[in-house]
This record gives sequence, C-alpha cells and structure tokens, in this order.
Amino acid sequence: MLATPRWVGWTLLAVVAVIVCGGMAYWQLGRAESPTGTLLNAGYALQWPLFGVFFAALWWRMLHAEALQLAAVRGELPDDTDDDAAGPAPGNDGPAPAVGTSVPPPDSPFTPRPAGVRPGDGQGAPARGRARTDYNAMLAALARADARDPDETP
Repeated sequence: MLATPRWVGWTLLAVVAVIVCGGMAYWQLGRAESPTGTLLNAGYALQWPLFGVFFAALWWRMLHAEALQLAAVRGELPDDTDDDAAGPAPGNDGPAPAVGTSVPPPDSPFTPRPAGVRPGDGQGAPARGRARTDYNAMLAALARADARDPDETP
C-alpha cells in the first residue's frame, strides 16, 4: 500500500529513533544505578522511553493520515449518503461548497487544489494585496494629477 521510498525512509527513521531512545534510557538507568548517579539520571531513564513512544505515535499518525489520503484519492472511502439524506446539520444554511476535481499525485501528503486555481494567476491573491494595489494605483493617479497642475489648490 504505502511501500514508496519516502515511506520506507520514514519507517526506518522512526525505528532508529525508537531504538536510540531505548538505548539512551538504558544508558541513563545505568548511570542512575552507578555510585555517582543521581535522581536526575533516573528521571532521564524514565523520560527517554516517552520520547520513543512519541516517535512511534507520530509515525503511526502520519501513516494513517497518508493511507486515508490515498484511499480518498483512489475513491475507496465509503459513500456517506445516509448523512446527506437527513438534510443540512443545524447551523448550516445550505449545502457545503463543491470540492475541486483536481487530484494530487498519490504520494502527496497535501490536500487537492481547488478546481480552477492555477499557481501565479493572481486570482487567489488575498484581499489585502489587491486593496494595496488599488490604493497604490490611486496614489499614482493623484501624483500625476498634482504634477500637471502644481499651482491649483483644492
């Protein structure tokens, strides 16, 4: 299913991280039991396994999210027609907006780009950017008008 080189690399990295955390816990436990050991070493011996569990949980969540994304791209998710038949949920004024038809490659962790949006066409510029452009155009027009009639005062 997810036997891509990228996921083999993530899996190997997670396994190495868990092994290193286990080794660090063992080392800190040995330090805590030594004559010069302190409670700080015992605390670290308890902390390192938690780091290992964190790496394993992170790997599992990433794997699960990628599998869901791949199933959605392939259309293998079950159809939720029962929920749609009941009508919109309370608080919703209408149907949900249409999802774009564009589909990312199967090995992409990102969601699909909405249909009709192309990179760099300026249509997706934030309103603040367009407002700034309009404001700068207005200032340029005022400057040109002032340059033509320098003696006239408003």
